[in-house]
Amino acid sequence: MQGYFTYLPDLNYVSRSPDRNSNEEYIPVKNIFRRAKIRDDMMSVVTSFEDFTVIGDGRPEQVAQKIYGDPRFDWVVLISNNITKIRDQWPLTENDFRNFLLDKYGSDEELAKIHHYETKGFGDDHGRVVMPAGLKVDSNFNFNYLERNVVRQTTVSYGGIPLNELSTVDSSGTVKDANGNVITHNNIFPVTNYMYELDINESKRRIKVLRPAYLNQIVADMEEIMSYKRSSQFINKRLKNADNPRLRGG
Repeated sequence: MQGYFTYLPDLNYVSRSPDRNSNEEYIPVKNIFRRAKIRDDMMSVVTSFEDFTVIGDGRPEQVAQKIYGDPRFDWVVLISNNITKIRDQWPLTENDFRNFLLDKYGSDEELAKIHHYETKGFGDDHGRVVMPAGLKVDSNFNFNYLERNVVRQTTVSYGGIPLNELSTVDSSGTVKDANGNVITHNNIFPVTNYMYELDINESKRRIKVLRPAYLNQIVADMEEIMSYKRSSQFINKRLKNADNPRLRGG
């Protein structure tokens, strides 16, 4: 099987080499502007894919080896998840993640600072979700609701502690009273900068992979997409001219 770049067709560019024989001398280069994607009709079929979790420092080629038996199908893993920038869209390795944190925050002290606050999940006696988890709120957020059953009636309040003009709230949502004390409740929790960045990186581990039964179809589609159609610059399905005057020498 072929790797991704072997599927890319070529462009005949005007040579910029000082040793060229004429201004009409061409050199073939890979057409990196050609992009592959999975057909919309296949992307919309849920059964075409299955959920997959990237473990540890796993790379796309390792996932391809596990699913398809060939690491050169890493491009299938990537286009199945619309990944075009691995550095930004694939989970960082442990070492890269640590370096990223230090570059962005500079110290463990900054990593320990509060980024924002989130609600805890909360349900009633019947198992129904009353307050979903993960909502970004200020530190003074409180939640109240009215619950009735045959035995009791419980009133739980909703909202924040009333603030006066001396109260403050910063960019993280930390609310302080006039004396500088943080106003908070048990039904929310602080998310540090480290926790925030870790959650983002961990979320990238949850990907989808194309089922092996559809692999041959994707390869056939790839070959079709990468084939040139007839035009004034057409040479063959794998090569066409790309005469750019700006690349010409004197």
